Amino acid sequence: MRRLAAALITVLALLLAAGVAAAQDFPPRPEGPIYDGAEILSPATEAELDARLREYNRQTGRALIVATIPSLEGESIEPYATGLFETWGIGGEKRDQGLLLLIAKEDREMRIEIGYGLHPYFGGIMAGRVIRDTITPRFKAGDFDGGVTAGMDRIITHLNRSPEDAVAIEEAAQAARGNSSRDGGFPIGLLIWGGFIFLFFILPMFRGGRRRRYGRGVGGAVGDIILWEAGKAIARGASGGRSGGFGGFSGGGGFSGGGGGFGGFGGGMSGGGGASGGW
Repeated sequence: MRRLAAALITVLALLLAAGVAAAQDFPPRPEGPIYDGAEILSPATEAELDARLREYNRQTGRALIVATIPSLEGESIEPYATGLFETWGIGGEKRDQGLLLLIAKEDREMRIEIGYGLHPYFGGIMAGRVIRDTITPRFKAGDFDGGVTAGMDRIITHLNRSPEDAVAIEEAAQAARGNSSRDGGFPIGLLIWGGFIFLFFILPMFRGGRRRRYGRGVGGAVGDIILWEAGKAIARGASGGRSGGFGGFSGGGGFSGGGGGFGGFGGGMSGGGGASGGW
């Protein structure tokens, strides 16, 4: 029962953390697809991007949003992006075809957060490539206008492919990454999972002897299951790395329509997938 209680406390702590994240102070939802809170975009670039992304939303129903903030205030960018996506309700409620490019200027970090409906066509691996190959080099050179514009250009170009081609490219990228992970490098996720099993299952056997090992009852078994699944989740998250996305869930923001004639805030959801990077 003690192990079950510990597992329940862990779950409650996670729920409390999620509640704190939900209470995070996010910028107000903009009336269009651009929120330049960090003031890194020139007026001309902001106006051009605003017009293009509005028209793209009108033609395709997809919501591509650019948000810049001065600082994350010590928070990790992954949960912040997921929470902002939820609060603004990016994308449509039924199709969830929204995407958020979040940039934290002082932290020198960025993230592409992807809505559920776009995952088959534009997943975390492709998002990582856009950040690494297109946006980051320009940001390092101090060209924020060029980085954001080129990044959104590449995203739109990929999404404008036929659905079959977009899915095939995404699947090939995932397969290539999977093969690369198997061919080289140490499986850190497996190491963490192994340590988790040793700490919570094997070590207690030696400490408690045979009586404790076989006499824990139903409560201990349930606790073991919870801890086992938690360990696997941690291992999966560690193996995926930053570019693979954060594994949380964000519900829709509940907005039935965007302001200023922009329809990109319709209560969409993000599965927490995407990619993060810096410069």
